[in-house]
Amino acid sequence: MATHAPYQLDLDNQKRNVFVTQLHDRDDEEDITAFPVVKESGDKLIETGINTLQKTLLLKKEVEVDKVNAQLEAKRYEFKQRMETCSHRQIQVQKKQQQMKDRVSKFEKFIQENEAKRRRAIQKYQQEVKLREQKAIEFSSLHDQLQHYKNRLRKLEAKAKAYKIYEEYLQGVIDAMPEDYLPTSEDKVKGLMMRHRTLSESNKGLVANLDDISDELECCRKELELLTEEHQKHHLSDTSQLSQLQGKKEEVKDCNEQMEQNFQMNKGEMRKKRTETGIIFMAIDNIYDKCKKSTDPVLGKADWDTKLNRIRDYLHEREGVVNFVNDTSSSASGSASFDGMRGRSYSKSNLKVTGR
Repeated sequence: MATHAPYQLDLDNQKRNVFVTQLHDRDDEEDITAFPVVKESGDKLIETGINTLQKTLLLKKEVEVDKVNAQLEAKRYEFKQRMETCSHRQIQVQKKQQQMKDRVSKFEKFIQENEAKRRRAIQKYQQEVKLREQKAIEFSSLHDQLQHYKNRLRKLEAKAKAYKIYEEYLQGVIDAMPEDYLPTSEDKVKGLMMRHRTLSESNKGLVANLDDISDELECCRKELELLTEEHQKHHLSDTSQLSQLQGKKEEVKDCNEQMEQNFQMNKGEMRKKRTETGIIFMAIDNIYDKCKKSTDPVLGKADWDTKLNRIRDYLHEREGVVNFVNDTSSSASGSASFDGMRGRSYSKSNLKVTGR
């Protein structure tokens, strides 16, 4: 292991403390701290030191106050000088402002003209700027159109170069075709293309028409199937109804035959009843002729209800007259009863005659 050097303490040269007892100078006075020799007692020395300290502080404060006052006076003088300078400058500025106002009032017309020129120049500048922007936009659009047309020209040239083969082919077709097949024109290739376009459009129209006809045929076929089914259904229903009607016909025929047989059997009785009915109708006509008035209208043979009503009214009238006569007088009642008996006998005789 390595050995370390021992620690050392370096100190500065100490000053020697020497009491000042000699008045002459010494050579080593710089390195000596001098202590004054005090001959007074301790308490007196303390009292003297305190008084000396207060007086010293007071003197220091007075000195500081004098310095501050002197500085204050200097600042006041400096401020006064500055204020005078400022007032002088303010007066000069006011004079300059007045001069400027005079100049402005003198050259106001010139300034207005310059302002008008400036405004016109600004307006012209703005118009020129707008015109320049418009021209720039037009230039850019025209440049874009030019580029577009150049690109289109290149594409068309490429297409023309690619379609050159087809042109040669069409020219060969024209040479191989008869002379009268195409109309006489300067450009036979264009005529051939128009002919092809016409035939192509005709073919498309025919194909479309064929599709439409096929669709219509399919619809008609479906309608025919539906109509056939409906016809079969109606045929079945009609057949069933016909069978029912035939059954009813047979029943009606049997019923008619039965009724005809009954009619033949009851023919004599019906003739007898018809005769009796005719006699009754003739009796009603005879009685009506006796009961009707001269003012009554002429009735037909079929108005049996009206005739019977007229006979009933006549009998009611006669009955009322009889009752009235019976109530008036007894003598008249005898004669009236006699007349009534005669009338009744007369009516009975008429009925008998009519019955005969």
